[in-house]
Amino acid sequence: MPIRAFSTVYKERDEEVRHILGGVQTPSVERVQELLAMSLETSLGLPELAEVLQLGFDQAASEQFETLRAFALANWRKPSGNRLRYVAPIYVSSYCVDTCSYCNFSALREATARKRLNVEELRFEIDAVMSSGARVIELVYATDPEFTTELLAEYVAATAEALGGEEGSGVLLCTEYLTREAYNSLKEAGLNGIIQWDETLDRAAYAHWHDSSPHKRAFDIRMDNHDRALAAGLEVATGALFGLADLRYDALMQIAKARHFLAEYGRGPFVFGAPRLKPIGGHELHLKTCASDRAFETALFAYKLAAPEAGRWLQTREAFEMNVRNMLDDDVFTYRCGDVTPGGYHQIDGSKSVLRSGQFGVNELSRETVETALARRSFAIDYAWVTGRDAACAGALACGDSQRTA
Repeated sequence: MPIRAFSTVYKERDEEVRHILGGVQTPSVERVQELLAMSLETSLGLPELAEVLQLGFDQAASEQFETLRAFALANWRKPSGNRLRYVAPIYVSSYCVDTCSYCNFSALREATARKRLNVEELRFEIDAVMSSGARVIELVYATDPEFTTELLAEYVAATAEALGGEEGSGVLLCTEYLTREAYNSLKEAGLNGIIQWDETLDRAAYAHWHDSSPHKRAFDIRMDNHDRALAAGLEVATGALFGLADLRYDALMQIAKARHFLAEYGRGPFVFGAPRLKPIGGHELHLKTCASDRAFETALFAYKLAAPEAGRWLQTREAFEMNVRNMLDDDVFTYRCGDVTPGGYHQIDGSKSVLRSGQFGVNELSRETVETALARRSFAIDYAWVTGRDAACAGALACGDSQRTA
């Protein structure tokens, strides 16, 4: 059955969001309170969410911002028993044909040490993350042409076999866009879902960052990748890489895209990713669209208001203190990424140069340190969470039936 992909409504959503942002103003304290009360009764529209996002760009709106934060903590952070869903990323390949200047795996970065795990090395990495409790594993690839669908299926199957069908376990995949037929094959091999950040849905900004990339420059094909995965029966995580374009635009477009998923497939994303560009390889990027802490945190709150049943992915790009300040019940969380490089959990080839060649800067912590700190705040980590309950939550996106704690 043909799919009605997001690209078919992209122009309309793009024009709508740009029109909204062209007239948005910072809401007063009273207006913020009105919006938050409204969100308890119905899903906020894009114009109302734009008002919320504007708080991240007005330093004089501190009272409004703190009102927003207090509302989020009161409604989605319980006095006890808060859950964080853990994902363990395993980097499989750092070979890449694309040339994204914000990524240390870019084909243009000659100093980056490259590594491609074979299946046996992958099993070593799986053993390492499983020994720390993780049972939901994300396989991460650059745009490596060596990995055909057949080879990807072999790696997915090896991961699923290692997990042994344990309750709550699952395999996720983060790679470049694939065909629907490929996703059908990967699902048969044991894949549960895909992770893809759209980078930015601003077409001009996307071209600025990606037009020199031979594979990734295909904006429309890549934009519809989530649709192909959903049509194949997989779960999806979506998000923007904050800093490539206007954060307000990207957050609103991600919400519009998530609502498209719900309308077309009956389920939305299980999580919004909110990675933020950071200095890479010791070099500042000098972004004109830099995402400040205030803007970043406001976007996290806007995602929660828009989609109460979807988590936000808090990860090692951010300092632990930033993550703790913003985490809410049922968010997705990661505190170790194997230094975002293939073999990072085991340092397979014994070379410290490989660890200096991770995809981006991270803040890695030990399980004991994190769990102790989280317990003091009434949070516990769920390492095996892929269940029917989570699929149902994803499907409830923006339905107005959120389960709140206050």
